[in-house]
Amino acid sequence: MTIHEEIPADNSAILKEPAPKSKAFQPDRADECLAYVAFLLGFLFIRWVFFSWQGWGVSLYTALFITVVLFYLRQKKKRMTGESWFWFTILLLTALSFSLWPGQSVFGLRALLLLGVAIYWVWTTADATLYGKTSDWLPHDLLSSIIYTPFENFFAQYRSLAAARKRQIRVASEHWPIVFGVLLAAAVISIVGPLLIQADAGGFAALLRNLQPHLDRLGKVDPVLLVQILFSIPTAAYIFGLLAGSIHGRRVELKSAENSVNALHKLPYATVFTLLLLLNGLYIAFIASQLPYLFSAFSGTVPPGWESYAEFARRGFFELCVIAVINLLVLTGTHLGIEITKRQSAATRVLNSLLAALTLVLIATAFSKLALYISIFGLTVQRLLPGVLLIFLAIVFGGVIARQSLRFSIMRLAAFTGTTLLCLLFVINTDALVVNYNANRYLSGTLTEFDTIVLYRSGTAGLGAALLLYEQSDDQQLRAELDEYFDFIYWKSKADANTLRDTLQAALARRQLEEHQRIFPSSSSQVPIENTYDMQN
Repeated sequence: MTIHEEIPADNSAILKEPAPKSKAFQPDRADECLAYVAFLLGFLFIRWVFFSWQGWGVSLYTALFITVVLFYLRQKKKRMTGESWFWFTILLLTALSFSLWPGQSVFGLRALLLLGVAIYWVWTTADATLYGKTSDWLPHDLLSSIIYTPFENFFAQYRSLAAARKRQIRVASEHWPIVFGVLLAAAVISIVGPLLIQADAGGFAALLRNLQPHLDRLGKVDPVLLVQILFSIPTAAYIFGLLAGSIHGRRVELKSAENSVNALHKLPYATVFTLLLLLNGLYIAFIASQLPYLFSAFSGTVPPGWESYAEFARRGFFELCVIAVINLLVLTGTHLGIEITKRQSAATRVLNSLLAALTLVLIATAFSKLALYISIFGLTVQRLLPGVLLIFLAIVFGGVIARQSLRFSIMRLAAFTGTTLLCLLFVINTDALVVNYNANRYLSGTLTEFDTIVLYRSGTAGLGAALLLYEQSDDQQLRAELDEYFDFIYWKSKADANTLRDTLQAALARRQLEEHQRIFPSSSSQVPIENTYDMQN
């Protein structure tokens, strides 16, 4: 089966003509304007986003980036169509989550999703993907959009600036009388300025004294600002290279990409058939040999010989997750590694479906172990994320089974499912979800103890659950630990107040803590009671 046979036959999947690769970058007026705006985007990215990745500054920058991109694409006669709206929605929701809550436990994942989706959204809006949409070529499109195109056009910004400078020189030559007038005014002011000071009755000197501190600050160089400017220069070049390169077609052509993938068809069919046959046999033997052990977690019990729930739940869990990922890589590799005939494809489809089904059994077993562990020891983000990964893998392997009889892109399904699940994790405030789950179970008596370490990991997201525990729990030791947490959260959120790192959740936390101090004045917490008006301003 060739790569062309993998493309569905509907109209939405018709192979688009590859954009011609320009021999030289020829900037127009829109490119010249973007070359200047890119410096602003690069500087604000470093100042507001790069060194913090928290707060409404990230959301504000994303809104500015989207505005610039849409305006530039409009000048290039491009507009959002089709699935670019999906990536646009994911980008907006992810950016919005930065201004709502810190998301400490998913810090790295949220930053990666925001960056990746922002770049890929530009790619889809510019109609730069190889097939005009998200397809099996997604890895190639990502590499091209993130690495190849921006760096291939890394110096295009300066070629645009050079073209703009030629235009500016022509404009300046037409307005030289105004420039000459400014120079003459400066010369006259240098003469009459001292005379005005001598004739001053005090008001003019006071005005100059008021301006002096501002002039002094302008004369001082902030080392942090210098570092930000230094980092912003290559960042601006990257942003410009991404936008201009995606529009001007300066990227990998479709034909060369197809040739690269077709060159991977090196594995003999017999090798792949033997590999799939032996793997399926191994997994069947593994499952059949220990049915009571694998499926006992579904009933919430441990098999004979196991005394510890924790040991049973942990035993083999991550190994099963790794096996599922390996099987996905095997199916992908065999798909790319051979070019099969119609006669061979029937047997291959059966083996692929069997391997996917057996992997689903292993995924279900791992998920049951995770659920058992959470039911006994509570929820953490470190336990929630593997659960989301298992759900993602289950959907993908279910798609592999369906793909044997239907024609659609597994990569497209994986991309849409994965980004949607990640975006939901950030939008629903994962840290608060975890802490509230544990607090409600502790108060209902289904969880033996509440671990306050989860509160510190969640930051301000755990405050609502902590206040609920303080009001309803009679455990004095727990109350004392909660008082320490209140102090920690107040001063931590106070440090970010009125800065770009502040979030809506942190602002609400400060108000809630002040209200808590009023209701429980005997609390050992040292949160100061401040005027509500001052806090709001």
